[in-house]
Amino acid sequence: MNVVSEKFKTVEDKRRSNSSYQLADSLKSGFAMFSLKCPSLLSFKEQSKNEKLNLKSIYKIKKIPSDTAMREILDEVEPEKVRESFGDLFNLLIQSGLIKEYQYFDKQIIVSVDGVEHFSSTKIHCESCTTKTHRNGEVSYHHSALAAVVVHPGSREVFPLDFEPILRTDGVKKNDCERNAAKRLCERLHLEHPGLEVLLVEDALYANAPHIRQIRGYGWLYILNVKPDSHKALFAHFEGRPLPQRASQRI
Repeated sequence: MNVVSEKFKTVEDKRRSNSSYQLADSLKSGFAMFSLKCPSLLSFKEQSKNEKLNLKSIYKIKKIPSDTAMREILDEVEPEKVRESFGDLFNLLIQSGLIKEYQYFDKQIIVSVDGVEHFSSTKIHCESCTTKTHRNGEVSYHHSALAAVVVHPGSREVFPLDFEPILRTDGVKKNDCERNAAKRLCERLHLEHPGLEVLLVEDALYANAPHIRQIRGYGWLYILNVKPDSHKALFAHFEGRPLPQRASQRI
């Protein structure tokens, strides 16, 4: 929390100086809400006296904003500055030596990448929203992102390494959007952690030649899922391969 608190202090506050709530408090409140898995902003605000004291001592929040104020304040924050916290926290894992417990295979770090939707509405939307047209003709608007998370099969704890927003400009199809976002995410991971030995784990959507060339270009290892319905040519080629003869047949 010391690392997060110091980082949040550096985020530029473009509001007037006499604002009721500090930007850093709003950022830390948002962090605490997700950390504690509160079901809503309102439930986060409506806590007991003891719970609020714990928030202030653990998350270093001086004044908890209302749910409306938190929305208005955080909506105006440029996410790139907040995103830098991922790198600072990962460096803390390295300095503490904890990251060694997550090394796998030939001392690689397993990085799992997958999409996550964090906003959906049929009324509220912006120019960056991706859209989905339902069978009844209704259009819904969404914000999604790709999350890169450090995992280990022997540990229940995972560590977020970075994220990349999936934008409307990434393409008209869901697959195109996620693939373009994955390209940016991997570029950033390689730039931010150039010496990191990565074992990348992704689902069948990313099992394509351009993405694999990008991964191999960084010197990373990878495990990509493939499915018969999404990779028909690959499975047909595999099924048509010459099988090795048994020793008795060769004789």
